[in-house]
Amino acid sequence: MTEATPQGRVRRFCAIVLPALEAAGYTGYGSQQRLVADTGMNKSTVSRLLNGEQIPHVKFFPALAKAAGLDPVELLVAAEILPPEYLESQQTLSENNQSRVGSGSITPEEAAEGLGIHDDVGKFTFLAVVEKLKSPQPDEDDAANPGGTAAQM
Repeated sequence: MTEATPQGRVRRFCAIVLPALEAAGYTGYGSQQRLVADTGMNKSTVSRLLNGEQIPHVKFFPALAKAAGLDPVELLVAAEILPPEYLESQQTLSENNQSRVGSGSITPEEAAEGLGIHDDVGKFTFLAVVEKLKSPQPDEDDAANPGGTAAQM
């Protein structure tokens, strides 16, 4: 059974984020300042995160996920903003035959609207995933480990 206290929620979030940050090189001297620079969080928020005391505001999740090498949706689930079933129920466009390759380009916001994503959390999640997908592809070393950081834990 999971701990239903706010501290338990923070503990579960940090159990995912802190090892990922460590694996991404945010350890040792200067790592706190690098994380401040890479995520836009202030120093006290980064300090409380690294000490396992606080979950940062959701607006920092895309940058935090990028720094930690995690999927932003994983952070939303870890912070209990989205239910765990959300990750399990996701399908790719090719799995449900809704791909419209060659139909012209649209903005991510237009895509969210076209997919019927109208709530703020849903839009944030969708746009964060789009940004993650637009980022540079993983190094060859990452290709040898297709499970990703979260799968190694």
